[in-house]
Formats: sequence, C-alpha cells, structure tokens
Amino acid sequence: MLPDRTDLLISGTYLISMDPDVGDLPRADVLVRDGRIAEVAPHDPGRAAGDAQVIDAGRTVTLPGFVDTHWHLWNSLLRGTVGDRPGRDYFTVKRALAPHLTVDDFYWAARFGLAEAIGGGITTVHNFDHNVRGPRDADANIRAHLDSGLRGRFSYGPPDSAGPDATNDLDDLAALRARWPSSLLDGRLDFGVALRGPYRTPPAVYEREWAAARSLGLPITMHCDRCLREEGCRACGLTRLADLGLLGEDVQIIHAVHASEDDIGALARTRTRVSVSPMTELRTMGFPLISELIEAGVRLSLSLDTLAMPTSADILGHLRAIVSIEAARTGSPAVTPRRLLKLATLDGAEDLGIGDVTGSITNGKRADIVILRLSDVNLLPSGDPAEGLVYTGQIDNIDTVIADGRVLKRHGRPVLAEGGPDPVAMAEARRDALLERAAAAGDWPSTPESGSTPERSLP
Repeated sequence: MLPDRTDLLISGTYLISMDPDVGDLPRADVLVRDGRIAEVAPHDPGRAAGDAQVIDAGRTVTLPGFVDTHWHLWNSLLRGTVGDRPGRDYFTVKRALAPHLTVDDFYWAARFGLAEAIGGGITTVHNFDHNVRGPRDADANIRAHLDSGLRGRFSYGPPDSAGPDATNDLDDLAALRARWPSSLLDGRLDFGVALRGPYRTPPAVYEREWAAARSLGLPITMHCDRCLREEGCRACGLTRLADLGLLGEDVQIIHAVHASEDDIGALARTRTRVSVSPMTELRTMGFPLISELIEAGVRLSLSLDTLAMPTSADILGHLRAIVSIEAARTGSPAVTPRRLLKLATLDGAEDLGIGDVTGSITNGKRADIVILRLSDVNLLPSGDPAEGLVYTGQIDNIDTVIADGRVLKRHGRPVLAEGGPDPVAMAEARRDALLERAAAAGDWPSTPESGSTPERSLP
C-alpha cells in the first residue's frame, strides 16, 4: 500500500520554482493540500498551518521533482551483469537474459528502478518498455508504477526478440485503455507506444504502427541510434522521417547523437521532442548534442536510459558531467546550471505533455517536490543554490521526496508501507534467480562471477 497523501507546509526553504512568474524565493513557504500545491509565498514565521504537517525547511533548497523521459525499467535486474569484459556488453547480456524474465521479474525490476528514482529525487518516469511479450507483461509494469507512488508514462513496445517484420501487439495496445481506465490510474499514469521505425522495420510494419498509434491518440517514442549499427555514421536520417510524415509534436526521438545540421533542422521545424541519455550515450555512441539542440530550439529533455549499463539515478551527477563536457566541447553559453535544472524538470514534463501538471512549483500543479539540505558540507559555503546543486550536489543531500502529495522519502530514507516488501531486497533475490535460470538453460555461465548467490532464497 502507498502512504496516504498528506497536507504539508514546507516552511522557510530556498525555493527554485522553475516557474518564470514565481522565480526563486530565498525564503519561501509551500502549502500542499490534497496532493496539490495550494500556495507559494514568501516565508511567514507566523503562518498558520492548520492541520497540515509542518516540514521545517530552514537551510534547505526546494525544487520540482526531476522528470526522466526514457527509462527501460524492465531490465533493471541486469545491473551488475553488464561491463567491459568480452561478452558482457549491454546488448549481448540483454539478448541472453531477456527471454528468462518472468512476469513477476518485470514487476520487481520496475519497482527496483522506481525505488532508485525516488532515492534520486525523480518523481516522474517514462517507462520505455521494449520487451513487452504480452498483456501480462504490460500489466505488471503498470501495476509496479502505480504501486511505486510515482507519476509517469508507460510506452508499449515489442518483445526484445521481435523480428523486423513483426508489429507491436496492436490489438492489446487498443485494449489497454479499456483494461486500465482512468479510474485505476490515480491521475498519475498515461500510455504511449514505443516503435522501432524505418531503420529497423519495413514500410508494411512502421506505416501500420504509426497509423495505429495516431488513431488511438498515443504519443510515439523511437530510438534514433543508427550510430550503434553503422560505422562512420554522420547523420540520423531524421530528414527522411520528416519527409515520410513520421515526425511531429506527438513524437519523441531518443539519443540522436549523430544528428546532422539538416536532422536538427527537421526536429526543430516539426517540433519533435528529443530525450538525451548522456551517460549511456557517452559510453556507447558519442557526445550528446545538447548545445546544438538547445541552440536550435529543439524541445529537449533528459533521461537515464537503463540501470543495466550501468547507470544510477544521480541526476545531479549527470548534470555536473553535462555542464563540464559541454564547456570543453562547445563552450556554449546556453548550457548553464540553471538551464540544466530546467532540462531535468519542466522541460521533461513538457516533453511528456504534462507541463500543466508538474515540472514547476506553481499554484494548482500537483505536489511533486524534492527538498535538499543546504547545510551539508559539499554545499557549503553557499552561493547560488542552482549552481551549487549542479556543481557539487549529491544524492545524499536529498532529504525529502514528495510525489503527488505523498511523502516517499523523508530524512534521507525511503518511506515504505508498513509490513510491505522492500523493492530492493525483492529485486536482488529475483536477479539471482534469473541468472540461475539462464545458467541452467545454457545462456549464462554458472560461475561465481555470474552474480548468483544460492544462499539467498527467492521471496
């Protein structure tokens, strides 16, 4: 069970609202009622809280919860199996282990990833699921997301092993909303579709999939990673997608690391959205084109991609890497700490079409909030808190995470339902059982380095 929504008064914080009409308030009060931001005002020590729980937020900084716009939650259990040794690259490991996941594995893999998201102050996650083997797999992911307390989107993709001539399960895609009506989604989850597109599927497939998605009014997301398959790639082929009518405001392109000037122009012209995953792109693709995309006016957002690479939900660490790399790579004045905080909050919400719901601390929006301690040694002496968070901030500074008015992390520790299972312990045990099954089938080495620990029983 989820914690109840709690009326809250966040008292005396430094507020980075990400709302241009509110700006920063060096000492602010934020009132939360019924999961909604009811009032944002300068701090008043005598403010009556009524029945709201008071969070004494002196010497803290408060900002909207981070928004991740592309995360393969299903393979979170693969963390620790991917590395730099031969045969341990991400794609080899994924292909070997994907067939051995059970429905319960999908549930706990998603819960594990979302638990890490909470720890890192991420309150919205776009679950790009490119291993949906049937309705039960989709349902397990949706249940996990709702049980986590976070906001997000579930994008329905093909099985990991799908051949190029196979379409997504378009019948189940159409049935998804009937099976999961809005009354079951708590106002926190919507649906999209993950497609492979013209460089991975023939016209008979991608034309049918695009038409089905658009007839259902579902937003489309697609990897643009030809650089992984074509040596010397210097263009993403996005001009071709524009000519085919496949770009637009309902489309999100992932990566686009080798986008040409013409590709970037096509993205800007069609108002297509782009999600960059800097840490995984740097490992396997090249430099993300953050400066070029921002300067061209492309609608840009930020994502982790996968925990299997491996990465972590350390958004501040990712922003720190971006600002340093872009300073060395381009020296663009467009990439500043404050601009990157917007990339990780409001820009992400707008990418997912929920900028009117979350992404800033604004009266009337839902209460997706992260509070960090400014009194920690790595943030002292203090200057501009926005710069401090990006240049020296850490996950350890996160004191409180609130998602849709529910407190999911407090005093630096997760708030778990009393008597409920710990997603981290469950995921660890399920990962070990997964490796044992794969080893028994001959798809994984049955050695200690596989990560198998037989002494741990599966819950």
